[in-house]
This record gives sequence, C-alpha cells and structure tokens, in this order.
Amino acid sequence: MFFKKLDNLFPILNHLFLCWIIFLLPFGLFGQTTADSYKNLWDVIQNDTVSNAKKTAYLEVYYQKARKENNSLEQYKALEKKSFLVPFANAALLLHQMHPLVQKMENDSIKGRFLNRSTVFYYDNRDFKNALYYAIASEAFNEEINNLYNLNAVRIDIGNIYSHTRYYDKAVAYYTQAKDYYQTQKDYNNLRSYIVTLYCLSKTYWQLQDIDKLNITIQESEQAIKLLKPKDKQLETAYIAYLNGGLAFLQKNNATAQSYFTKALPAIQQNGDFSNEHVIYLYLGKIAWQQNQKETAVAYFTKIDSLFHQKTFLNYELRATYDYLIAYYKETGQTALQNKATESLMALNQQFEKEQQSITSILHEELDTKKLKNNEVHLQKLLQKSTIGISILGGVLLLIGGYVFYKRYKKQQLHKKSVSKKDTVTQTTAIANTVTTEVGVTENVSEITTEIPEAQQLKQPETKAAVPSPTDLRLGEGLECFEKEKGFLAPTTLDDLAKKLNTTRSTLSPFLNEHKKGFSTYINSLRIQQVVADLKADKELRKKPIKDLAAIYGDLHPKTFASLFRVITGESPSSFIERLDTE
Repeated sequence: MFFKKLDNLFPILNHLFLCWIIFLLPFGLFGQTTADSYKNLWDVIQNDTVSNAKKTAYLEVYYQKARKENNSLEQYKALEKKSFLVPFANAALLLHQMHPLVQKMENDSIKGRFLNRSTVFYYDNRDFKNALYYAIASEAFNEEINNLYNLNAVRIDIGNIYSHTRYYDKAVAYYTQAKDYYQTQKDYNNLRSYIVTLYCLSKTYWQLQDIDKLNITIQESEQAIKLLKPKDKQLETAYIAYLNGGLAFLQKNNATAQSYFTKALPAIQQNGDFSNEHVIYLYLGKIAWQQNQKETAVAYFTKIDSLFHQKTFLNYELRATYDYLIAYYKETGQTALQNKATESLMALNQQFEKEQQSITSILHEELDTKKLKNNEVHLQKLLQKSTIGISILGGVLLLIGGYVFYKRYKKQQLHKKSVSKKDTVTQTTAIANTVTTEVGVTENVSEITTEIPEAQQLKQPETKAAVPSPTDLRLGEGLECFEKEKGFLAPTTLDDLAKKLNTTRSTLSPFLNEHKKGFSTYINSLRIQQVVADLKADKELRKKPIKDLAAIYGDLHPKTFASLFRVITGESPSSFIERLDTE
C-alpha cells in the first residue's frame, strides 16, 4: 500500500522523488524487521511493471539503507542490480564501488559472480582490455576455489575473446573444455550452458568453414534442445535454423540456406540480437548476388552499412559487406557512393586494428604464458640431456661472444671485425637465446627439439653475423637507462616509451618483439622481477596489501598484478610472501 501511494504521487513529486522516498522510508518500514524491509523494497524493484527510472531511485534508497547499516551484501546487491539499468560509464563506476565490498565479504560465490559479471559487462560494451583483465582474474580465482560452474562460464568468455580476435583454434579449445564439463552435469542451468557452448562452437566452425564439424555440432545441439522448457526451446530452435542456414550456404545449397535464414530471422530480431540479424542480411545478400540479383543484394548490404554508421562498430564477419558495395558502385559508375563505402571500410579496418591491439598483447601474455611456463620445464629437461662438454663449450662461447659484442657495442667499430668472430657471435647468441629464454619458449615441444640441433649447426661457410644497426644500438642503450631509472614502475604505454627513447611506435615495437618478446612481456617482467627483489629485501613491504603493491609496481589492477605474478613466478604473491616470512 505504501509503495502504491508513492507511485501515485510520482507525477507530482517527480523532481523531489528520491528525497521523498528517503524521508518516508523509515515510517513505511517502522515495525518491520530489517530482513522484511529489504525484502519488501526488493519485491518492488523486481516488479516488471515498475519503470527503470523508478527502479533506479528505489535502488538508491536500498543502497543507502544498506550502507547506513554497514550491510555489505545488500549494498553489493543494490549496486549490481543498478549496474544493469544505467549507461555504460555509470555502470563502470558502480563496478568500482562493488569491488571493495566484494573484497570485504567472505563469500567465494559472490566474488566469482562479480568477476564473471565484470567480464561480461566490459565485453558486451566492447571494452575488451578490461574484459580480458577480469576474465583472467576470474579463471584464476575459480580454479583456486574449485568452482567448476563459474570456471567454465569464464572459459566461454575467454573463448569469445579469442573468437573475436580470430584465433579460432584457441577459441575452440576453450569452448570444448566448457562443453565437456557442462555436458556431464544434470541440472537445468548446466544444460543451458551446454547448449551455449555448442552454439559458440558452431559459429566458430562456420567461420573456419569446417563443414563436417559444423554439421556434427548442429546435430548435437538439436538433440540437446529437446530437453529444454518450451519457452527456451522456441528461441534455441531459431538459432539452430540460423546455424543450418550457414551450413547450407557452405554446402552451396543456396535455396535451403535462404529458407533457414528467413525462418530464423523473426525470432532473432525479437530477441534484439542485431549482430546476428545483420549476419543474416549479409548471407541473404550474398545469395542474391550469386543469383545476379544485385539490386536486392545491395538493399541487404546497405542495412549493414546503416548499422555501422548507427553503432560505429561491426563484428569482423560483416566486413565483406563493403567488398560487395564497392564492387557494385564501381560497376554502376556511382563514384560518390563508391568513395563513401571505401571510407567506411577504412574506418572499419581501423576499428578492427585497434581492437586487435587492445586484446592481443594481453591475451598472449596473460593466458598463453601459463602454457609456455609449463613447456619451459620440458625444455629444461631436454637441455639437461646435453653433454657436460657442450655445456662448458656453450658457456665459454657465451662469455667470448658477450665480450666481443660489448667491445663492438661501445666502440661502434662493427665493420672492422673478422668473419670468424661474426660466426662466433651468431653461435653464442643462438645458444644464449635457447638457454636463457624464460617466457618466449615455443608452445610445441616437438618444435623445441628441432630448434636445438639447428642452434648447434649454425656454423656454415657463408654464414654472416647479424650486425646491429645504429638504431638498434641506440634503442638498446635507451632501454638500459630506462631499466636503471626504473621507469617501468610508472604506468607506461608503448607510445610513452617510444617518446622517452626519441623514436616512433612503429620503430620501437618490432625491436621489442625481436629482442624483448614484445612490449607487454618486457614491461611486466621488469615489474614482477623488481617486486620480487624488493620483497626479498624489505620485510615492511611484505606487510602491504596486494592492491598497494599493484599500485606501486605499475599502477596495475590488483587482479592483473596477482595474475602476472603467478604467471612469472609460479606462485601467488601471498604464497610468495608467506614463504619469505618462514625462511
């Protein structure tokens, strides 16, 4: 009754709404228990007839009440719900408010949910860098507490990121892990997650044009959706038709593909899935184009172009639209439209490049390095099988080569060195790279075994040492100064470092890729090496919380810092500190 009266007053007191609720709430809840007051207000918030504007106001009241009572769980609950109702920028601020609440609560389920929620939130809003940070943290956390449901949920998220950056084989690996888990579970939520993984796999096989695997996965999906409730089965049936349309197109059965796409379209539109809706337009356009119905095809393609100008982004699979539009406008002599389509394609390519750069370095550094560290163990065992004589010879050659390189480096008289010394530098550099590389180990051990003999057989009559260019020498000196000054402790981008070294991004990036395993690996390795050294030397530093260490060593997100520390050292920061304290 209280809330009904409140709703009737809303049009009159719209500008004083929030203050009015806060004033009346204590009277409306008088005589109730705290649990009842939360429940009653939450029931109103959950009511579908209440507008989002009112829900947002109610949630603010809910949050302030919980904050006053120091109830972390109810504060979190209000902020989480509100994050679904407000624009991206506001929701991102709410996630930052939620983080310390999650840290205070001894509730692993809430922590896991927060990490997964953050991953999906940033991914849906195409902030892929933050999405990946939270995905990595979520995977590590759920592995630690053995929450297999959430662990496999985040594996789907990581698979989506791989798929978005077109590392389809890696996406398949993550999707398959999740599928294998959910397939063995019996409750309804696991069934739905199992069907989601089958859909993700099907889309990936479609992009790979793997007809056999796509066909098998669709058949598996058709069997699984039979177990769904009717309301869920209807939508999933539409997506099965969508996938069958893709399969038929790959099989060059255009009539069947067109029928499936047309059948799937209404439900996908009703679901608000504009991305897959426009994928259907793309394929209907391709079919019309192949039937020489180019005007019909262009009508579909222009829908996709309109979407791009409305959203200012597209998924990569829709890129082909502009190839058709440019060809059509060129063929029909519509130069202005051809130029416009070309400009759109260039803008789209820039979007893809930016997204790729924002994801790829973190993706490989954070996720692949764990696998590389495991393979490093195999490499070390392989190297231990070498004879003592070769080890001694390698060490001697390494010292000689280091001395020669030092003299050349300082005096810059590289052109005066003899061919025999160049051969020696080549051999020792190869051996040094094989022995000392920690992170840049190849993923496949069979590849490693073929690289070692090559390093030992580099001495050829025509072989000449790679002479460092003046630019490389200058960059090497600059990085040495950068490391001595500990510039890596401050937040640093590739552009920042290039500016410090008086060079350009395009010059520095290849140099770092060749000599330092890439910018991100270089910077983060320096940070973790420094914090390890400082923790060993400074007992007071060990008392600082992880968030403070993350701020000191690169101003990183605490979860990112912890993940990097674990990847590079093989143990978590807390475990490392505990071990130091016991020594």
